[in-house]
Amino acid sequence: MASKRKNLSFAEKNELIEKFQNSNLSKAAFAKANSIPQTTFNNILAAKLCSSNAQICDQERKRQRLSPYENVDKALLSWIKYARSQNAPISWNVLKEKSLEFANELGESSFVASNGWLQRFNSRHNLSFKKLCGEAADFDSSSLKEWKDVVLRDILERYESANFFNVDECGLFYLILPDRTLCFEGEKCVGGNKSKERLTVLLAANMDGSEKIILW
Repeated sequence: MASKRKNLSFAEKNELIEKFQNSNLSKAAFAKANSIPQTTFNNILAAKLCSSNAQICDQERKRQRLSPYENVDKALLSWIKYARSQNAPISWNVLKEKSLEFANELGESSFVASNGWLQRFNSRHNLSFKKLCGEAADFDSSSLKEWKDVVLRDILERYESANFFNVDECGLFYLILPDRTLCFEGEKCVGGNKSKERLTVLLAANMDGSEKIILW
């Protein structure tokens, strides 16, 4: 006749786990030495692991305090989701400025976009900064057309063309020699080392050409 299986108490299970952790036996050998079916012992260990993980998760949730500015939190999160759906990169400074913008619109005058608040915001929503790789996210030409036809047109209508400036910079290798030369028939052409000394030049002019900034 098979012996009746004994139900172990919580304290007895913890005692078994502690003994196992202090022993050098395998799970199978320990279960056999303590007259416990191996399946039962495996279940005890699994239940302990699940309980430990649940406690850790609960502690982590308690550490992640809810934001006192929940409306700013929700608005910023919605904007981030939209921006990322358009493959728009979001820097730390942009995140800070947008949070201040939403706080102002929502009347949260006491809101401060501190580094601590932004770090907790990222932690609450599992956000992290990563380096952009490759060019898989091709630029949407339809978005460019919409920006030119609507946004840019609206900006241009507010100001005179003389108030719009285009600025660019370029490198000036002022000591570099030409890479082609006049030479005699049969003469061997050999060049020297090319100078890498350079100046960075800033170029700027307004839209109607009435003002051209001196190079500097």
